[in-house]
Amino acid sequence: MKSIYKKFKKALLLGTTGFLLFIVLVVDIIRQSVDIEIGWIVLLREILIVIAFATLFIMLESTWKREQTPSKKLGFALVLSLVAATATAMMFIISSSGFEVKNEYLLPLGFDTVVWANLASVVLGVTMILLVMILRDILFSKRRKGTKRNFIILIILIIVSSVATLLYRPMEYGIISTILTFITLGAMLWNSFRVSWIVYLTKREKILSIVYGFFLFLIFIGFDIILARGQTVVGQSILFYSPPLQTFIKEVALFATIYFGMTFISTLFHLPTAEAFDRKISEVSSLHNLSKLVTQVFDFNELVETVTAMTLQVCEAKSAWLEIITPHTLKKSTNNSIANGNDITIAGLKNISQEETQIIMEAIRSTIRQSVLDHNKPIIIESIRDDKRTQGIQMSANKFNSMAIVPLVSHEAVIGILYATKDVEYGFDKDDIDVISAFADQATVAIENSRLIEKSIERERLMREMMLAQEMQRKLLPQRIPQIENIDLDALSTPAFEVGGDYYDFLMIDNEHLGVLVGDVSGKGVSAAFYMAEMKGIFQSLSKIYTEPRKFLIEAQRALIETIDRRSFITVVYAVVNIKTGLMKIARAGHCPILHVSESKSGYIKSTGLGLGMGNVEIFERTITQTEVQLESGDVAVFYTDGVTEARPDGVPEFGYERLREVVASVYRKSAMQIRDSLITAVDSHMMHQPPEDDLTIVVLKWKK
Repeated sequence: MKSIYKKFKKALLLGTTGFLLFIVLVVDIIRQSVDIEIGWIVLLREILIVIAFATLFIMLESTWKREQTPSKKLGFALVLSLVAATATAMMFIISSSGFEVKNEYLLPLGFDTVVWANLASVVLGVTMILLVMILRDILFSKRRKGTKRNFIILIILIIVSSVATLLYRPMEYGIISTILTFITLGAMLWNSFRVSWIVYLTKREKILSIVYGFFLFLIFIGFDIILARGQTVVGQSILFYSPPLQTFIKEVALFATIYFGMTFISTLFHLPTAEAFDRKISEVSSLHNLSKLVTQVFDFNELVETVTAMTLQVCEAKSAWLEIITPHTLKKSTNNSIANGNDITIAGLKNISQEETQIIMEAIRSTIRQSVLDHNKPIIIESIRDDKRTQGIQMSANKFNSMAIVPLVSHEAVIGILYATKDVEYGFDKDDIDVISAFADQATVAIENSRLIEKSIERERLMREMMLAQEMQRKLLPQRIPQIENIDLDALSTPAFEVGGDYYDFLMIDNEHLGVLVGDVSGKGVSAAFYMAEMKGIFQSLSKIYTEPRKFLIEAQRALIETIDRRSFITVVYAVVNIKTGLMKIARAGHCPILHVSESKSGYIKSTGLGLGMGNVEIFERTITQTEVQLESGDVAVFYTDGVTEARPDGVPEFGYERLREVVASVYRKSAMQIRDSLITAVDSHMMHQPPEDDLTIVVLKWKK
């Protein structure tokens, strides 16, 4: 339905434009036949032209695509201007008559002149509207705060200059128009310096931009000449058709001339740095690919092969390999790696043989390699032939002339060494080492992750893993419940399987404030327990620094977002209770709302917020809110996980929020432990005494004062 409406809207706009322009043509033909120069007819004609081109702009804007790069936009502008110039030239070659100037008015000498003037004006008018849209898109590439404002000011000035021509006769020069033209020229110059997008073009795109910019500059100089006010047949034709349109076309063409000239010159100056910029793009892309590798590649052999392959890409080396220093427990020899001693493996060979690596390793073992192991710093061999430390390497100088050696450091210990060679002397510079070092840091994480996974697969079986995780979860949960004078507190957490993702914790932030945290980690098993441990560490370390619940959760998101798996998240509800006044501040990150029951009412405390690990920090901060509740004597606050509300046996509705509220409301006068037990009994009864499918956690806080 929407597509039909859009097509109808476009057809209506295009039809309106064509109809109005046809009326203008008919009026011009009648004026040529009959001497009609009534002021209101002339004004009405100009209004019809303005409406026609405004309607055309709306139609073009609705179909305009902005996805193309600036260099492609320049190519489109070149094709457009060539077509417009060719079409205009052909019209006036065919036309056999021109104009006569009388009392500063232009009088066509034939009907064909009237027709060609209308056609040329429409063609150039449409061309300049499209050109404005192209220039807008180019200017808005890598825009700054004031870019849009400056461009809008320029367009407004062009429109005002165009309208101002109605105050004078077509061939008359007015002081107002002249002043506006100079002001508009200043705005053109100001906008023409917005060429920062050129820096981000690749070398190929820069070369294309130079070619496009040069020819566009020449073409629009030609436009500026032929559009001179009344000096050429083309200029006279557009001036006869509409002085405001003539001014609009002329000033847009002038702006295009200035901007394309600036584009040509600026791109020319940036061309020498194009290769360096392309290389930086390649480096960033490689590091990005490696960051994905850290989370996606778990096979050890595949990992090291990818590491050395990407090293060649990053620094344009001729050969590379990786020396991995492995613990005895992880020692492994495969077809793709060569055992070398008890705890050293050479792997991921690229463009170098095993024999060549053995010769190099033997020659530098006691010098360069030992220095890397001792100091954890990269080393550059500028010339293998001339460096005393590599004189033992007897190989073809054409193949190995310089070398970079970068350690892979984890927890201040070298777990591997990355080697890269080039066939030219002094082939590696500081930038190469910086990039390879950053690459090595990421590779270290990837290798360490791979090792952890391999150890886990080799050493642990499912039952042992679950038992270990269950013990971990038990220790992560509070070993005792705080005893506070004005608060009756109790809690219980039971995993559905051997270990779950539910978590709760308490902490006295200071002498007057108690923090209560309940969370649910997506997933099960050891991974859930690990995120619980991370969440506990964050809670214990940050809650005393950020005492407001909302601020704490924002900082927790900032800490978790860099480490949590993209497929995982943690829902949390966090409350800070003033143990003297009973004021409870609450923030909720995607978790179940707290149930608040008092003598007069019962309901859920709902505040907004995404789960931890979902979205970036900025989005998380915009969505999360904080709520305050004043607890009165006997009030009860129940924290829980979705294992309570979503509990249901086959063929039976969920336990639900309403049932939860009713159960607590019926027993809220009892102690926190009794309320907790009543709720567990109700859930178990609803489940028909079947084992729950999800973890179940309940924390009951009762205000006694």
